[in-house]
Amino acid sequence: MGKSISHLSDIVTQRTNDTGVTTPILEINPENGTRLRFLDAVPTGASRGLPVIAKFRDSNNNKLPTDTELIFRVMRPTDDSPVAVSVQEDNIAAWNGLSTSEQRNEENIDSVKVRMNGQAVNVRDRDTLRVELDCSKQIDWSNSEFYIVREGVEERPFSG
Repeated sequence: MGKSISHLSDIVTQRTNDTGVTTPILEINPENGTRLRFLDAVPTGASRGLPVIAKFRDSNNNKLPTDTELIFRVMRPTDDSPVAVSVQEDNIAAWNGLSTSEQRNEENIDSVKVRMNGQAVNVRDRDTLRVELDCSKQIDWSNSEFYIVREGVEERPFSG
């Protein structure tokens, strides 16, 4: 079953990034007894990738710089440091150039997809999926938005 995830979801913690270094802006922690699968292929659009609808803004409601880098990483209890689970996006031009409504349109959805490593990334209830930015400005969550579309996330029971 699909699960919609946003910057306001109960399982999501918002963070403010440190400037000039890759740091988390969101941490996603699945509920106890569940596992989330972030899919690299969804029925919408022609290209592979996980659709991410986002508005990245600073405290003055200005767009974050286009050269901002974005990556998904997972932190597992056995890891010394987070492990990359997506391709690193070297700019956020697609998100800056389209409104969140335009990003959801089928003709634009491929431009806001993030390629995951493999067909899916599994995040267990003891793991944390981190959305990280490397940016010269800090994100301000009172002006920003972030959504992972329902078709891109499966929630399943997990024990172990």
